[in-house]
Order: sequence, then C-alpha cells, then structure tokens
Amino acid sequence: MHNRIFMKTKSWIFTILLLVVTLVCNTVSGQVNNASKYPDRIILNLQQEASSSIAITWRTNKDINEGYVELQLLSSTKVDPKNTKSYKAVSIPVKYEYEGLEPVEAVQHSVVLSNLIEGEKYMYRVGTDTYWSEWLEFRTPNTNPEFSFIYFGDPQSDLKSQWSRVVRKAYQYSPDCSFMLYAGDVINNAGNDVQWDEWFKAGSYILGSVPQVLTPGNHDYDDLVIDPHWKYQFNQPKNGPEEVKGTCFFVDYKNLKLISFDSATELELEDENGKALQSQKIWLDSVLTANTKEWVIVTTHLPFYSPKASRDNATLRKHFQPILEKHGVDLVLTGHDHSYGRGMASDNPDIKPSIVYVVSVSGPKLYDAGTKEWMTKSIGHKQLFQEITIDGNRLDFKTFSADGELCDHFELLKKKNGNNKLKEYSLK
Repeated sequence: MHNRIFMKTKSWIFTILLLVVTLVCNTVSGQVNNASKYPDRIILNLQQEASSSIAITWRTNKDINEGYVELQLLSSTKVDPKNTKSYKAVSIPVKYEYEGLEPVEAVQHSVVLSNLIEGEKYMYRVGTDTYWSEWLEFRTPNTNPEFSFIYFGDPQSDLKSQWSRVVRKAYQYSPDCSFMLYAGDVINNAGNDVQWDEWFKAGSYILGSVPQVLTPGNHDYDDLVIDPHWKYQFNQPKNGPEEVKGTCFFVDYKNLKLISFDSATELELEDENGKALQSQKIWLDSVLTANTKEWVIVTTHLPFYSPKASRDNATLRKHFQPILEKHGVDLVLTGHDHSYGRGMASDNPDIKPSIVYVVSVSGPKLYDAGTKEWMTKSIGHKQLFQEITIDGNRLDFKTFSADGELCDHFELLKKKNGNNKLKEYSLK
C-alpha cells in the first residue's frame, strides 16, 4: 500500500517537473528573435567610396556591451591570428518595442572600415572574447570596368518562407554580384522585430558577404517615424540631407553614381512644402550637378509611373522628374506596386523620353501588372529579381522569376554624346 502511494507520488512529481522544464524551455526558446551573446544579423553596407570602405553591423544581447571586427586578407589556409587587424565597434544598447510582442533588448554594433585596398578580397569575423561569428568574406571593387548587382522590389511578407528562395536564387545565379539593392518595403510592419528576424534568416550569410543597399518604403515607416531598426542595424552613407540621413544618400561604385532618395518619408511626400521633399530636391540637383560618373541610377520606393490602374504619383514626378531629366539620369528602380512594369516616359511633351523607369517585386504579395500606356513590358503575379551589369558604355538589364526564368531583357548603349540607345531582346 505504502509502496503504491510512493510510486504515485513519485509519478506526479516527475510529471510536474517535466511540465516545469517544458514551460521554462518554451519561455527561453519560444521568442525566436531574441539576441544571444553570439553575433547575429551580420550585414554589410556600401559606403560613399565603395572602392576603399565598407560598413559591418551586427547585434548581440545586452550582456555583450562591446564588439570588434577582426579583418585580414583572404587566405587559402587556416586563419593566422598574426595577420589579423582588430577594429573596435560603436556599440549602442537598443530596445525594440512593438504592440503585441515581447520587447527585444539588444546591443547593435557597427564598424566602418576605411583605407581598404581596391580590388582586394578580405575575410572577417565579428564578436568579442569567446563569442565570435564565423569567418565571412567580401571583396572591394577592382579596376575592371565590368560589374553586376542585384535589384529587388518589395520583399515585405512571408520573408523566411517565401522571399528566401528569391534572394538565394539571385545569389546562386550571380554569386559574384557586387551588391544587392532594395527598393523599399523590406518588411511589412515597421518596428516588428520578428519580421526583421525572418528577413535576416532568409538572407543568411549572403547579407554578411554581399554589401546591401536599401531605400525605405511606406511599410518601413509608422506614420511619420521610420522603423528604428533602420538607424541601428544599417550603416549607410550619411551624405544626404539632415532630415533623411541614412535613407537619402549616394554611393560611387566604379563608373556608377548610385542615388537613393526617400519617397516614403512625410507620408509619401504628401506635403509639397515639407522639409524632406524640399531638401531632397536641392540635394539631388547638387549631387547630379557635381557628378562625374558615366552612369547614374536612382532608386526610391514610389514609382514615377505606376503599373497599377488606381495609382498615379504625379506629385513625385512634378518635383523630381525635371531634375532627373536635366542631368540625364539613365535608370530609376522602384517598388511599391507588387508587379513589374518597365518603360521610357516623360511628363514633358517637349522632350523625347530617355529615362528607363522600372517597378518590380520580389516578395509573394503580388498584384496584376495593368496595361498602362507607359509600359513596354509588364509582368503580374510573379516573384522577381533583376541582374544589372555595367561594362564600360553598356548596361545590360535582365529580369528573372523566382524559378530562374528570364522574363525581360534589354540593353542601354551609351553613345559618345551621352545619349542612350535602347536595345530590346526577344525572349524564347
């Protein structure tokens, strides 16, 4: 009798202990977006002078209040500590809060490496003490005029499950791409750290191996305030106007001037007298006036010409298109409309259109493409990525679907007078 009671008591104690352990484990591991002592969310960002500098950013939990980048030239043998240079990060404690989610406390670390050797391959790791990342690799631009980069329209939703295959297919197709460019709406709900966790997991080591260039979209803003993740987990050039530092900027990459301006700020630049709109106009005109690069590509979130029948960003064109046309911009890369449209157009009836405008989408939130007159090519309901190759006076533009199908292909040839000749390729 006593033995049976003892066995029952023992069984209940074991059951209770098992429930407690399960509850504790679920509490600790259930929030998948928590930081740990080990570095994660490692990302590279281009700087103004891409040939000699790059930014590296990562995060840890708040137990790690400092961080370092260890850097050396790429080696074919095991890492030799004697060849390593160490750079201390700027480390900032952050607390990300979003309604309905547990707050996430972390420390964001960032280092801008300068005086890098042009055309060199490097390896690096980030961390401190015994908490280090794996060794990752990147390379600086070489003197060869040819290079390629990847362009993504809005990733936005189902990032880990469905956008992941697009970024990985793009990297598989173009493993030596120089950088990756995003035309806004990187996540769906500004401030949602779980969605950022999905984006970083979708990109994985690619984000720490290929420099990333990002312009924000309306989903990256909460009313008038940009998601704080943009300030702390990205380190983009700060050469734009004060109101939009880090989201409006330019990069010099070989013979390309790459410009991002922020069309998602001030509720999509609704206020024509707003400081962000006016300052970006002045800034854009001054940057293009001083430009010496052969090619100029602009990226922003809102399309100058929308594929969607119900959308028309006339205010954007009114204020920014005359500046782009005045300075002979070659290509404008945008997102927002969740379909693909490409064409040459102008609101000025007195000039022949010369700028190629592109709208694209990479995530699984997909719309019809529409049949607007400005579009030479339109694609609906397909997840896409683009590879853009510049080689001297030639710009080659290819659009691929998530399964690797070539969906659009054209070429710009820059003539001696600076004008471009458009060549269309027929697809099988």
